[in-house]
Amino acid sequence: MLNSNTLAATSAARGRRSAALSAAVLAALALTASSTALADAELDALKQQVQALQQKIDAMAKQQAAAPAATAAAPGAAPAAAPAKPATDGALSLYGVTFSGVLDVGVQYMSYGTPLSEYFPAGTFSYIQKNSNRPIFTANENNISQSRFTLSGEKEIMNGWSGIFRLETAVQPLSGNITDALKSVTIDNGRGCTAASCTQITGVDSSLAGELFNSAAFVGLTNKQFGTITIGRQTTLLADGIGKYDPMATSQAFSVIGISGTAAGGGDTENRRLDNSIKYNAQFGALHAGVMYQFNGANGSAGTAWQLVMGGTYEKGSFDAFYTKKEDAIGVSPLSAAQVTALNCPYTYVAGPTVPTSCAGQVGGGGAALDKALVGTVSDNTAFALMGAYQIGTGKLFGGYEHISFANPDTPLAAGSQTIGGYVLAYVNVQSGPTSTYAVNKILQFEFVGYKLPVTPKLDWTVAWYRMEQSAFGTGATAGCNDTRAATCSGLLNAYSTDLVYKMSKRLDAYGGMMWSGVKGGLASGFLHTNTIDPTIGMRYTF
Repeated sequence: MLNSNTLAATSAARGRRSAALSAAVLAALALTASSTALADAELDALKQQVQALQQKIDAMAKQQAAAPAATAAAPGAAPAAAPAKPATDGALSLYGVTFSGVLDVGVQYMSYGTPLSEYFPAGTFSYIQKNSNRPIFTANENNISQSRFTLSGEKEIMNGWSGIFRLETAVQPLSGNITDALKSVTIDNGRGCTAASCTQITGVDSSLAGELFNSAAFVGLTNKQFGTITIGRQTTLLADGIGKYDPMATSQAFSVIGISGTAAGGGDTENRRLDNSIKYNAQFGALHAGVMYQFNGANGSAGTAWQLVMGGTYEKGSFDAFYTKKEDAIGVSPLSAAQVTALNCPYTYVAGPTVPTSCAGQVGGGGAALDKALVGTVSDNTAFALMGAYQIGTGKLFGGYEHISFANPDTPLAAGSQTIGGYVLAYVNVQSGPTSTYAVNKILQFEFVGYKLPVTPKLDWTVAWYRMEQSAFGTGATAGCNDTRAATCSGLLNAYSTDLVYKMSKRLDAYGGMMWSGVKGGLASGFLHTNTIDPTIGMRYTF
């Protein structure tokens, strides 16, 4: 399509050709009128000159038609030396709204693991689990970034204040499903896993539970001087800190704190993101601070959460300190075969002839659908953490420490309570008294350190170490134990990882790496194997 500048240039060219033709005609008329005064030889010579001029004009017209239209220069500007280059590739934006996304796929081998899930965020679980039972070689997904589609926007409204929003959906590129970790857990309902036979797949809890906008759904205001406030479903301050300081950038293939969500969730991965929450962040020169609060949709403290962060930025690095508190934090696991059998029993009943035999001694599901029923462990969690980064040479050193305390909830939850994604806690742990899960508070500590080095402008190399230590929190015969006799004994997990990320283009990255992990003590209780390694390669496309 021709623009106004092209039309102006074409009109000017036509004007020049018309003027030249007019001059030629006038010259011919003048020659005709004066032919009696000139010799025939002179007349013929002048006619030949007119014909030559006409041929030049015709050639110029053909050249003008064949050449691409040139954009007219601004008044006083020098003519362009070459045609303008096409606009650079950027995000798709219109009227202040941007559509963007990430797709991450790869291939993975695990010395001990479980089969790929179509719903769990990473497909497979990268560090050793209780049901890791055999070698796995599979296509997998979301190794260094969670695949997602994002609609976001920022529009100035008045006096430096802008409205912002974000709607984001995490997806599984290998199956096309919306990410739903809790569904991956329900698939293992009633399935056993022993050394002789294991029918379970990868099924682990997460904050992504099949919601349409499972990754984010919030709106807010931002101002460079006064900060940013948002409300809706969003990552926590602690999760933001993990994303900032994890040397592996929360890679799900190469980072313990990236794949598990326990550290980022302040004890339970479902709290890595919080519904019904309000978050505020502000910068004060070199210092920054933030606060976050989760409403429970009613009155009282049950189900609420709040977090604080304070930190600073200096010439070669930054640091942040966090404090978090969550009431009625929930972690889920699949139903046993016996619990599946008793799923449709009443929540409570009196033994008698009208009670089904399969319900004897059961307190459970109350009719919850099997694909929505889970076992819930409920606790009040308190955590504090310190993280930082420091520039060393051309690379950056990352490190952090987090301390989490799990206690019996002040407000216990009953069987039939809901958790995220509309899933039902068909069974819940004992939450008070000497036989309760946390009659003795459980303490979980994370430490991590790593170094990221840009080997070349296009190639980054990272190495990292992760450590998780659990205190003994059993009572009676298991009080203070440090072996594998019970999951309440003290235990230890260590993991070492490395990866290379090559920037093939602005949009496409290729990567490869591996993580070795091993457990012992209470963290290895009931495990079929105690270590695994997960070499992984893949590619990530961003737009």
